[in-house]
Amino acid sequence: MKKLNMRTVWLGLAFILVLAVLCFFIGFFFSERTSNSDHIMPPAAENGTTEAPTATAPVLTTSPLVSGNAQVPANSTSVNILENDDIVPLPEAVTISINENEWYLTLVNDWYKMPADYEVVSANAAPGSDVKLDYRVAEAYTAMYNAAAADGLYLTPYSGLRSYSRQEINYENKTQLYLSQGYNETEARALAAMVIKPPGCSEHNLGLAMDIIDTADNFYTTKEYAWLMENAADYGFILRYPKEKQYITRVEYEPWHWRYVGVEHAKAIKASGLCLEEYLQAIGKMPVPLAQG
Repeated sequence: MKKLNMRTVWLGLAFILVLAVLCFFIGFFFSERTSNSDHIMPPAAENGTTEAPTATAPVLTTSPLVSGNAQVPANSTSVNILENDDIVPLPEAVTISINENEWYLTLVNDWYKMPADYEVVSANAAPGSDVKLDYRVAEAYTAMYNAAAADGLYLTPYSGLRSYSRQEINYENKTQLYLSQGYNETEARALAAMVIKPPGCSEHNLGLAMDIIDTADNFYTTKEYAWLMENAADYGFILRYPKEKQYITRVEYEPWHWRYVGVEHAKAIKASGLCLEEYLQAIGKMPVPLAQG
């Protein structure tokens, strides 16, 4: 009986150990999946009321923005900003005034943030989907979705409008991940912002952008991506974070993230090869601080 009891104990301990290992790997997988970048599925479409800072609007220059001395390598068309030796502290974003006549050109990034109390009127992005966008963008996305479907491809909405509070949770979770890896607070927040924007600094908070189908690293190899590269501008959408513009956007390459700017501007951006920051500067449409709006 004693021998049987010891065997039972050892079997029980072995079972618990195996279960613990499985739980660890399952937890790790889902943690990486849901904190990978600026594209977490929103549970709701409401904005928070975080107080916005008041500051002078930064001047965007044509020089790279990763660091004062950063440059695009001569033998490369891209910069992996997460491998930069110098981690530039995250700037204090300026709250901007949104021009309702040109709402589709609103720029939010590390330097500019939307008003915390800005309300987005939303609508479902595509037939049968409960993922939402600004209602004006949803109309354009539905048209693009239907056109792709006619070609046998389905641009399934994955993550569109995201609440201010949800963005804050996503950003803080990503910051904590970098803190756990040994980075200090300043470094962790700067690195987190390169993959998940702080609340109010994300286009998802405005309902102007959609992560399409999923956020798989190989999305650029799909037929859907090829279709978008060929046709998205006809519906007013641009690839917001191109690989070769990471040193300006300060966001990793996101082939799944498509942003609405209107047909005219989308075609112009596509033809020019500029990213949104460069284009808005070129046409004199950079944001205006809320205090001066």
